[in-house]
Amino acid sequence: MKKLYTQEQIDEMRKRLYDRSTAVNQTVRHELTDEKVPVASDWQTSHVHKTDNVSDVRADLPVDLEVAEEAPMAEEVVRPKRRYRTFIMVGSFVLFIIGVGISSLYLYFGGNQISSQNIQVSVDGPPIIGGGEVYPLQVSVTNNNSVTIESATLIVKYPLGTRSVGDNPRNLFEERIPLDDITSGEVQNVPIQVAVYGEESTEKQIETTIEYRVNGSNGMFYKDAEPLTFRISSSPLVLRIESIDKVASGQIVDITMSAVSNASTPLNDIIITASYPNGFSFESAEPAPVFGQNVWKIDEILPEQTKKITLQGVISGLAEEKLVINFEAGPANPDNQYLVGSTLAETKSEFLIERPFIDVVVAIDGKTKQDIVLEEGRKANVSLAIKNTLDETVYDMLVEVIPGGNALDENSISSSGGFYDSNTGTVRWEVANNSSFDRVLPGQSRTLDFTINPGSVRTTASFDLVVNVYARRVAESNAQETLIGSTRAEAKYSSNITLGSQANRNAGRFGDSGPVPPQVGETTTYTLIVAAEAGANDIANAIVETSLPVHVDWLNQFEADGEVTYNSVSQSLTWEVGDISNGTRKELYFQVGLKPSVSQVGSEPTLLNSQKIRANDRFTGSLLQDSAPAVTTELSTEMGFERGNGVVVR
Repeated sequence: MKKLYTQEQIDEMRKRLYDRSTAVNQTVRHELTDEKVPVASDWQTSHVHKTDNVSDVRADLPVDLEVAEEAPMAEEVVRPKRRYRTFIMVGSFVLFIIGVGISSLYLYFGGNQISSQNIQVSVDGPPIIGGGEVYPLQVSVTNNNSVTIESATLIVKYPLGTRSVGDNPRNLFEERIPLDDITSGEVQNVPIQVAVYGEESTEKQIETTIEYRVNGSNGMFYKDAEPLTFRISSSPLVLRIESIDKVASGQIVDITMSAVSNASTPLNDIIITASYPNGFSFESAEPAPVFGQNVWKIDEILPEQTKKITLQGVISGLAEEKLVINFEAGPANPDNQYLVGSTLAETKSEFLIERPFIDVVVAIDGKTKQDIVLEEGRKANVSLAIKNTLDETVYDMLVEVIPGGNALDENSISSSGGFYDSNTGTVRWEVANNSSFDRVLPGQSRTLDFTINPGSVRTTASFDLVVNVYARRVAESNAQETLIGSTRAEAKYSSNITLGSQANRNAGRFGDSGPVPPQVGETTTYTLIVAAEAGANDIANAIVETSLPVHVDWLNQFEADGEVTYNSVSQSLTWEVGDISNGTRKELYFQVGLKPSVSQVGSEPTLLNSQKIRANDRFTGSLLQDSAPAVTTELSTEMGFERGNGVVVR
């Protein structure tokens, strides 16, 4: 093939390429053969086959290719094997194994620079201590590493009931004590003093941990010590309970709680708390609680001194039901002076409710439910139904009623058969004035009636009646009377609410105008006053609802204690009065206009329809309601107007 050097040759080749008349040389294809060619498995004989193959290939080459003469192959040189490489590889592996072994032994036997295993933390303290006493501890930290541990901090976790020692003690839960750096081989001893409170024979634990850093590392490392376990040998305070174990439902029980000091030094600011069950109703206590009905405070109790608290309450529940009152005593919590910060002593009083021997039912105005609400100042009729539920006869029955509450005075109870003893404040029915009490057979009943007339009206007025029944269960006259039945009833006096309204002129607020009496075709404006007044108790959520007649115009002038809403479509008016304190009133002032028509001549048009108020008594929770009549154009003569001033004239 000619070499292409000029543009003329390139054009000639392009012409031949695209000329359809140009003949195309047929390409000769070489077929593959299945002839087996021997292949040597050793390099020493490879040149023989290579020579043969070259000749075969040359015969198959096209004629226009030139094949260079193959140069004769040089005689193969046999090289010696190099065995020193094997020795180097084996030696390196042996050295690696020796290095790993030496390093492991170095680490295993503590040859490293820093390890938590080389830090020793121990806590020492007496195994037994009295509750509330100062507990001396000593924590030892030893650094056996070859380097210094830095920023060391001792973390001490105390059990519940641990307090600091000093003028201002506080509860301790976890304390962090900085130790700074501990050099190699150094031992640091940290003395600690705390006061530990707890019940007698209880075990407690103190846990300690050392926190530290090492040079060149940002990580924080820890080492725990074995917990120190100790036992509280005695409590500095002991609580004892004196009370009966079995009661009847509705019976008043007396509980005497004694706090006895076992400490060698005075105990100050001791808090005693009681946890009442649902069936216990607190009545009174001596001394009185300092907070609520279940928290007492003893400012100081000397060694071996005893402080007593007498608690009285009513137990109620089902037969065979068990009620438990839990008591807890200890120093006051620094954050809340009415909570026990650390428990020194605990005790409980258990009551088993027995089936009553005498069934006593109290009905007030025919109602026997637990909470009875009476109208303010209303006289109440009380009925006692006493039934012998025993299988045996009881003798010489005595019924005692103990009234209480601020609604009663010495003249409040009236009974034809009972005797009121003003010295003891009780009413008694016995055999001397009721012969039927001499003997009550099984299943028999006795009924007693009396009335209660409340005294002067008072805020949150109420009264309660405790009924105790005593009798002998044997016929002997010298047999002791025992309490065989008891119950309690309570009634609250509800307050009342009063609603009033009137029309006025020139009340000093809106400047009323127009003729009086009202005239046809002339507009007369009036100021209407609506007042709501509470009775003996506080009132909540009071709402007044009323409306204007169609012939009266709302002038949108008003003043009120509360929120006023007017609906111009229905002409309804709502006054949300809200809360009203006992004995006080709230008022609403608003202005309306009247332009009489001929059809109203000779009448007194209505300016405001009847009003209604509803509210809740805060003391009793009962719903209170009242209403006021419609207000007309007739003004009071006490304002200086003549009678008939509200009649429409021409």
